[in-house]
Amino acid sequence: MTNRRVRSGILLLSMLAMGWLQPGCGGGGGGGLSNKHPGDNDVKVVACFGDSFTDGVVCACPPYPSRLAGMIGKTIVNAGIHGTLAADNVGRAQAVIDQYHPGFMLILYGVGDIIHGFGAGSTAAAIGQMVEICRQNDVVPVLATYPIPMGDHQAFANGTTLLNSRLRSLAKEEGLECVDLEAEFNEDPDLYEADGLHPNDAGTQIMAMAFADLF
Repeated sequence: MTNRRVRSGILLLSMLAMGWLQPGCGGGGGGGLSNKHPGDNDVKVVACFGDSFTDGVVCACPPYPSRLAGMIGKTIVNAGIHGTLAADNVGRAQAVIDQYHPGFMLILYGVGDIIHGFGAGSTAAAIGQMVEICRQNDVVPVLATYPIPMGDHQAFANGTTLLNSRLRSLAKEEGLECVDLEAEFNEDPDLYEADGLHPNDAGTQIMAMAFADLF
């Protein structure tokens, strides 16, 4: 895994030098994510917004926001709530912004919606509303795809794949950075908890590293 990430970093630097890299899902940008017009927000504060993947309650390990804090030297707010859905949490994005005034919001939402029978289109639309709320409040939003479910959650693999495709399209349309956790995990069972859905200790570290690459 370490060698793969080193090779990926070398390729990323080459793409940046040649001007090939554009906003969108690519595994963590190329560093230097900025908020040039933060308004009343603090560019040293990053809100991690999402479900159990962000909350980290499933793995008996530090969640990715805690690890990210030590990697990028910013104040990290863990605004993840286990078991919540994108469809029900659009308004919570505003509440988190009002409370913490972050310069950035990392949005990882949607797999719960797929599991509960919501379509990829309506789920992506809810996430698009979160993006709009961020922009209305001078917060830079970042999207992320999900690792493809395996094992006990294999039945939701196709729906998650479709959701990820919609999220990549949304990122491209809106000119957003998007961390491609689907590509980072590459359905490697060594990165999942026994449920085949949530990241284990190694997977959580990969998540943190992928988000850290943005900054």
